[in-house]
Amino acid sequence: MTSFLARSCLPLLLLMEGCATSKEATTHSPAREAPTTAATAVWLSAGGFDMGSPEGEPGRDTDEGPRTHVALARFQMDVTPVTVRAFEERAEQVRAKDPQAHWWTEAETPQGWLGHCNLGSERQEHPMNCVDWRAARAYCELTGGALPTEAEWEYAARATASTAYWWGETFDVTRVVSSVACTSRGCLGSTAPVVSSGVRCNSWGLCDMTGNVWQWTATTYQEHLGETTPAEPPDVPEKPVHRGGSWLNQVPSLFRSAHRGLAYPRNGLTGVGFRCVLRR
Repeated sequence: MTSFLARSCLPLLLLMEGCATSKEATTHSPAREAPTTAATAVWLSAGGFDMGSPEGEPGRDTDEGPRTHVALARFQMDVTPVTVRAFEERAEQVRAKDPQAHWWTEAETPQGWLGHCNLGSERQEHPMNCVDWRAARAYCELTGGALPTEAEWEYAARATASTAYWWGETFDVTRVVSSVACTSRGCLGSTAPVVSSGVRCNSWGLCDMTGNVWQWTATTYQEHLGETTPAEPPDVPEKPVHRGGSWLNQVPSLFRSAHRGLAYPRNGLTGVGFRCVLRR
């Protein structure tokens, strides 16, 4: 297990309902190509899946089990991580909603963090990074949504796939924004602009679910899947889980659908962002 990462657990279900103008994915239909229109969110049909990884999966960590069947109600998820442009438009509202929320601009990037914070730069279509959990939660609530639970995130990332990665059993460097190709942590240099179609999007049309930035979830960390714990803590979880891997990471196994991250902000937040879900 790598020192800059760790894990979390998850409870089961969530309640939600939909918007007729959004695209909808279903676990009962075959995988489909990413949408060609500029949808900003996707509705995911209710369904169940086996959360976690099977014993023997290469790169597996012990906290990815025991594999647990999870049932979820219908919910909507952002197609991409929240961008710098979108966050900037609501920054004052986020501050008013939660005065303890924190984020950093490019000029404020702390010494020792690899790369740069994106806010205050020309990287308007890159993911918002350098944002703490409270700021991410406040932003999602301002849009009428919430941070996804860990189970929602994995369900969405897998898009019905039971393979180690949402595209198959072996790592494919073209599917993610990462530092795997140059084999040195942070060697890519920075995040990349988000996309809404192409090879970085899964069969449900969700893009950059893995790579570019880790994504905060609403779930507090437990060492084993299936342990009883609040899906959404009443306040700020001591150890909120993040998922997905980032541009900083050079280890392929960190981009598996079952991998669970935890050890920020100790190692900096230039590789951490978020996306929101809507439950009705």
